[in-house]
Amino acid sequence: MSAPTTSGDPAELDPLLARLADGDRSVFPQVFAQLWPPIHRLCRSLLKNEADAADAAQEALQKILERAPADYDRNRPALPWALAIAGWECRTLLRKRQRRRELPEQEIAEPSVDPEHSFVQQDLNRAALEALGSLSEVDRETLVATFWAEAASAPDAAPAATVRKRRQRALARLRDTFRRLYGLD
Repeated sequence: MSAPTTSGDPAELDPLLARLADGDRSVFPQVFAQLWPPIHRLCRSLLKNEADAADAAQEALQKILERAPADYDRNRPALPWALAIAGWECRTLLRKRQRRRELPEQEIAEPSVDPEHSFVQQDLNRAALEALGSLSEVDRETLVATFWAEAASAPDAAPAATVRKRRQRALARLRDTFRRLYGLD
């Protein structure tokens, strides 16, 4: 969806949305033209990323156009209702990104070229591999499979709850082994 080049009078939005809520689908383009600029502005200011803002604004407009017949209260102004939906879409997108641990490109740090940092990282990797090597074969396979998403896609995969519990137990044993070997918390 691209932004409309012009938008109508904001005072027209309430009657247009009321018509949409009454089932008049012919007002879709006018409602879109009225709502796109403020919703897109809000999404850009909350998300600080043009692509994410456009996605959130499109989702919000789709929900507004679909839900107006059931959810729009004609006794209240339309713009705050629409902006609340857009704000909710922005928060949802941010929560999804946080759950996936996605970061915008500008937040990704450049790799360190500090030799001391590199040595410490190599030492930690060696220690982790040594601790992992001291676990049972079943624990190692469980950790490797779950972190490389092989467990869920294997044809003979255990139920998800079983895999989660095995992973939890294997991680606990790995932590205990690492602490025992290196005295670290």
